[in-house]
Amino acid sequence: MRQPIIYTILFVLLTASGCSFIANANEESGEKTGNQAMYDVSIETDISEFEEYHMTAHYPQTPNNQIDQTIIDYVNQQKALFKQESYKSKQKSAGSQSHELHIDFEVIHQNERFFVVRFIETIDLGKDGVVTNQTVMNFDKKKGKALSLEELFKEDIYYVDRLHDWTKEKMIDTGEENSKLLDKLEARPEFYEDVALTGEGILVFIDDSANEEPIRVMIERDKVSKLLRSEYTDAFKEVPEELAEPILEGQGSDDHYKDFSLDNHLHEGKEVALTFDDGPHPEVTRKILDVLDKYEAKASFFMIGKRVGYYPEVAREVSERGHEIGNHTWNHARLGRLSDERVNQQISSTQTILEQVTGQKVDLLRLPFGNLPSANYQEEGYVVPWTIYSEKWEELKPDAVAEDILSKVEEDSIVLLHDLQLSTVETVDLLLEKLYVKGYKVVPVSHLINKQENRSVLN
Repeated sequence: MRQPIIYTILFVLLTASGCSFIANANEESGEKTGNQAMYDVSIETDISEFEEYHMTAHYPQTPNNQIDQTIIDYVNQQKALFKQESYKSKQKSAGSQSHELHIDFEVIHQNERFFVVRFIETIDLGKDGVVTNQTVMNFDKKKGKALSLEELFKEDIYYVDRLHDWTKEKMIDTGEENSKLLDKLEARPEFYEDVALTGEGILVFIDDSANEEPIRVMIERDKVSKLLRSEYTDAFKEVPEELAEPILEGQGSDDHYKDFSLDNHLHEGKEVALTFDDGPHPEVTRKILDVLDKYEAKASFFMIGKRVGYYPEVAREVSERGHEIGNHTWNHARLGRLSDERVNQQISSTQTILEQVTGQKVDLLRLPFGNLPSANYQEEGYVVPWTIYSEKWEELKPDAVAEDILSKVEEDSIVLLHDLQLSTVETVDLLLEKLYVKGYKVVPVSHLINKQENRSVLN
């Protein structure tokens, strides 16, 4: 797959500068540069797992409530549309495969006036195929709204004609010419819906069916500034250079991940493991750590690499407080729809950031939705399953979730929990209290892995 040049550059920076990118993972400095503040951006992650479909949505949140609400409305709209399409697809075919919606984002640009974000929407409907779309939002901080292109530019027809001519010229000049793609481009608004304001000019995204990523064409600011309405001429005002989030360009190592499967007949021990997926979360994860300390319990946290980039201090604290860190891929995509190369990037990029942040070797892996790596994936470590998971836990009260888990627990159980929802804190408190009453000790999941290995050696 062709990667944009910036991806390669960012990966070189990532591997050459150690942890230096962590402090800038939000892409924003948080400093005031005039009438509007530079936003300190946080990441929200919504994950829903049902038998019929899976939904993962990552999206940014800012100090601007109007902007945040627009983004939340967009995410909810995408979810509703996906559910409709999933239902229609299920009606047409008898397939039992779960469908997937995956929303990711990148902050393209920010200065004192504008906040620009690009969303990537992937819908997997099984036999109906995988469809990837994008949505670019150019937010005016002063107005708290996403600007349409008609609001940005002076004249509709003129801006489309100009963008069309400049885009084709730039593609040819930079060696991006593709005769079939160029022939398809027309001076119509639908071909130029996805443009982003940046400090350098206008970034035009051109869909290319031959590649997973669209072609990015930068039209310099000295050209496009003439097209902007006078009130937006500060779009290209210089700001300190921003470093984008780390991109999936991990190298991986030469070792091998093992599939670790627990049986139900390990030796006596009265031990269980609590594992937490999908974090870190700046509030929930820390509250869970406090509850674990209260009961002197040690747990295992399987973290999403993209979230670690936003909250490195939380991941570091988990490690410093004596708990295990595991790899839960970069952005929680269903790996079955990705190429082996992209799967490797999902895992190795997360491995890189986890080890840089925590300073510890990470050899535990849990893939989204309980998947296993393909036979072609070769890395060292253990693929960790779970043996107890409370169905519909998001809909139940904490005491109901705790009771459900306790009704299933046995020696050497591995319990799956999540550290994105505040309700999990109460669940963990109730669970630990009653586990200890029943005589169980809560241990890191690697302890159970070692028990199984020792048992295998003895046998």
